[in-house]
Amino acid sequence: MKELVTPQQIHTLFIALAIGCPILGIIAGAWVGARRKTPRSYLLSGFLIGLVGPLNLLLWEMYNGITNRLGLDTVRNLLVNLALFVALGLISGILYGKLSARTRPSPSKDQAAKSDKDV
Repeated sequence: MKELVTPQQIHTLFIALAIGCPILGIIAGAWVGARRKTPRSYLLSGFLIGLVGPLNLLLWEMYNGITNRLGLDTVRNLLVNLALFVALGLISGILYGKLSARTRPSPSKDQAAKSDKDV
């Protein structure tokens, strides 16, 4: 029986995404930045979002390396990949939380006084 999609086709797609996503991110960032009159910050944001493509390729390579070493149908492979992706999810969630808290505007003293009175 022939596979619908081969691993080589997926690898080629992920390489194309690793190259194309940062470029598309820069283009989208420039477009949004030009509309909002702050191109530099949006260029950087677009590029950082575009790094999802290379990160996806890295994770694909790590997954394949672990699976080739431990075997596809083993519980050990499942547990190692589960631990890896849970750890990466926790790390990325913590980093996102810290960065979003840093960029979020702090409430003014007037707003803080109002919220204290309301309680």
